[in-house]
Amino acid sequence: MRTLGMTEAAEADWQTLDEESRAALEAYAAGVNAYLELAGSDLPPEFKILGLRPEPWQPVDSLVFGKLLAWGLSNNYYNELILASIAPETTWENLLELLPEYPGPDVIPDAQSAALSRTAASLLDFGLVAETLNPLLRPDQGSNAWVVGGSHTASGLPLLANDPHQTLSMPSLWYEVGLHSQDGVYDVVGGSLPGIPGIEIGHNAYIAWGVTNARPDVQDLFIETLNEDGTQYLFQGEWRDLTFREETIQVKGAEPVTLTVRITHHGPLVSDVVEEAEGDLALRWTGLDGHPLLQAVLGINRARDWDEFRAAVADWEVPGMNFVYADVEGNIGYQMSGQVPIRASNDVLGVLPVDGADGAHEWTGFIPFEEMPYAINPSGDFFASANNRPVGPDDPHFFSRYFQPPYRVSRISQAIRDGQNLTPEDFAALQADWHSAINLAVAQALVAEAHPTDPTAQAALDLLRDWDGMMTPDSGAAALSEVALRHVIRQAVAPEIGEDAAEKYLLLAAYPYMFLQNILDDPASPWWHGDRAGALTRALEDAVAELQPILGDDPAAWTWGGMHAMTFAHPLGSIGPLRPVFNRGPYPTGGNWNTVNSGAYYPDKPYAMGLGPAYRIISNPADWDSSISIIPTGQSGHPFSPYYDDQIELWLAVEYHPLPFTPEAIERAAVHTLLLNP
Repeated sequence: MRTLGMTEAAEADWQTLDEESRAALEAYAAGVNAYLELAGSDLPPEFKILGLRPEPWQPVDSLVFGKLLAWGLSNNYYNELILASIAPETTWENLLELLPEYPGPDVIPDAQSAALSRTAASLLDFGLVAETLNPLLRPDQGSNAWVVGGSHTASGLPLLANDPHQTLSMPSLWYEVGLHSQDGVYDVVGGSLPGIPGIEIGHNAYIAWGVTNARPDVQDLFIETLNEDGTQYLFQGEWRDLTFREETIQVKGAEPVTLTVRITHHGPLVSDVVEEAEGDLALRWTGLDGHPLLQAVLGINRARDWDEFRAAVADWEVPGMNFVYADVEGNIGYQMSGQVPIRASNDVLGVLPVDGADGAHEWTGFIPFEEMPYAINPSGDFFASANNRPVGPDDPHFFSRYFQPPYRVSRISQAIRDGQNLTPEDFAALQADWHSAINLAVAQALVAEAHPTDPTAQAALDLLRDWDGMMTPDSGAAALSEVALRHVIRQAVAPEIGEDAAEKYLLLAAYPYMFLQNILDDPASPWWHGDRAGALTRALEDAVAELQPILGDDPAAWTWGGMHAMTFAHPLGSIGPLRPVFNRGPYPTGGNWNTVNSGAYYPDKPYAMGLGPAYRIISNPADWDSSISIIPTGQSGHPFSPYYDDQIELWLAVEYHPLPFTPEAIERAAVHTLLLNP
């Protein structure tokens, strides 16, 4: 993070903000610091254990936290590193088959260098370690958000649901806040993020909104050519001086460490963080520029209609998001936000690092906000977003090639089309849905074509007969289908790219599922290498061999929850004696990457659940006080508070608490009152 220059980028954000947004940050910092002064030595246990005292909070610290969140939602660099490791093993044509185009549906309805492979692999390994230490840095974070108009609901007014999928930890990433100012400027409730003023997901008295990651391609890795002493880089035939920045890292009990960062006009040389690097890679990322994100948040909080909402969203430049919208007048809308670069050439489709010296892939500008996808009151009277493509392939702009598979959005859209007189309870049932279409397709292919001779494999295959595709914790078929799915992919790709590259390919969270769907739909695909039945049989046998040490020798006793559990982990919970103090779990659970009720695991750490619904909210413009929500753990970050973990059981069961909004409802729901006198 020091190499990227997050603080410098946050300081650039500060320069873009209006006076009202700066005042909000200053007031927020003053509140934090007032608590620190009042608390004295009575600080949370983390500080006592580590022997640290926090420095006074600065307004720019809130903006740094926003940058960290944006980094986790902007992950094309990660894919480029993986694919740079794979590309030398195959042809460009085969690589594109491994990275299939998103097939639809869209949010708006009908409405290659081998020399870099070691550097890429080293950066990948370094990144995985860093992401373990700071879960905010983990890429591939998704979400669900949908909104329906009054023609679909029992109330005759819109209904909106949102559940962002992010790394789950202790304490919770999200906490709930109601902001009700005496002057009426702020009258808003919903999910907020620690360190940042305002409400990022929720509703005010007039509008409701939800968000998902739009997954725009906002990062490029440039292969730089440096001179012998590493002080200049080549660009369009001329040598340019590198910019140098020194970062001093304070180390407890030791001397400070000084890090020298080298920077080209594309960005910092991220390859400098690993000694094994054989090439020089600079990262261009929109997040390193200045953006008025907080201005957007506060503007949305104050918006009273679609036009005011869109005007505020125009400032939400990083990270790029899909917004769904509803208001009390009965309107529903969709708007994509984000600063999406226009490239001089996009011949590699954003999937590989590009030459930084020739100037052929420079960013020439950004897609204007007015040309970003948006719509209001569509003929189908709903919008559904699950990290799928915002518009069809005929749109003149390139947004990304890395959208999530269509299984979640298809399931949501079908439930909306099939439903009538929908209520918040119906939306809650949909947020709880554990059906996986791709797992069911794998199970059906195995049943139809695999021919194991081993009795245990035959017994395992029987689990899949008549299975309904529900990834429930008690399902043995769910466990077998998930493990077999990965082995089918290995059987298909390893003969072409090698076993090591196949394992790297599985680190990608989206492409492998769409590739798998394509070859399952095509029995004659060359990726079956002339023996589809044999590949499916070997995948089944390999899956059984993997499952037996984990779940036992008897397939009848297997369960998905036996190997797929959620532990809400605190950074200090990695220390043995502190684990029961700070961590909660493990809790057997269901779902996977492709279920509406996400039970996703990080591909480098199968099969323990690592990310999922970090906040669930259902906003009801017909009666704001009947809106409902839940966070995964609790409102408090103090491990000895009764509110540290009091929402876990509700969250696991996909149950909710009321989200009171009006003064009367708040008064009725109040249990404790804390009065702060400035």
